Amino acid sequence: MIDEKNKCKECNGKKVCKEKKIIEVNIDKGSPNGCVYTFHGEADEYPGQEPGDVLIICQEKPHKTFKRKGADIMMEKTITLYEALTGVDFMVTHLDGQKIRVKSTPGEVIKPDGIKTILDKGLPFHKTSFKFGNLFILFKVTFPEKLEENALKPLTALSFMKTS
Repeated sequence: MIDEKNKCKECNGKKVCKEKKIIEVNIDKGSPNGCVYTFHGEADEYPGQEPGDVLIICQEKPHKTFKRKGADIMMEKTITLYEALTGVDFMVTHLDGQKIRVKSTPGEVIKPDGIKTILDKGLPFHKTSFKFGNLFILFKVTFPEKLEENALKPLTALSFMKTS
C-alpha cells in the first residue's frame, strides 16, 4: 500500500497515466485490402510488462465507378447500339484525377459485354509502385426498342449485317 501523502498526483498511485498519442501512418501506393501496418511497442504500458503492438489494418472503400482486382481496375460503360457499331470516344476520370481518353479504332465493332484493355492505367503494384496494373472497360450495349421505317432501309442494304 502506498501512503496517501506519497501517492503521485497524476496517476493517484496506479503507476500508469492515460496519454493520447497520434500515430501517423503512410499507406503505400497499391496496398491491398487487409494490409497490416504494425507499430511495435506503441500499445498500453504497465509496470513490469512489455508494451504491446498497435496494428493498423487497411480496408478498401467501394468506389462508385471502379472495381479493384489486385492492381487491375474495371469499370462499366453503357453505350448505344449506334456507338457500338460506329465507335466510341469518351473521357474517363481516373482515381488520381487524371483524364484518360478512350477511343475505339475505326471500323472496330464493340460487342455486348466486350472488354477493352488500357494497359498500365490501373493501380500501382504494392511494393513495386513504378509498375501498374491495367484498366478494363466492360461495355454494356443498349438496344433500341423499335426502329423507324426510314432507318430500316439503309440497314437492309448493308451486306455485312445479312446472315447466310
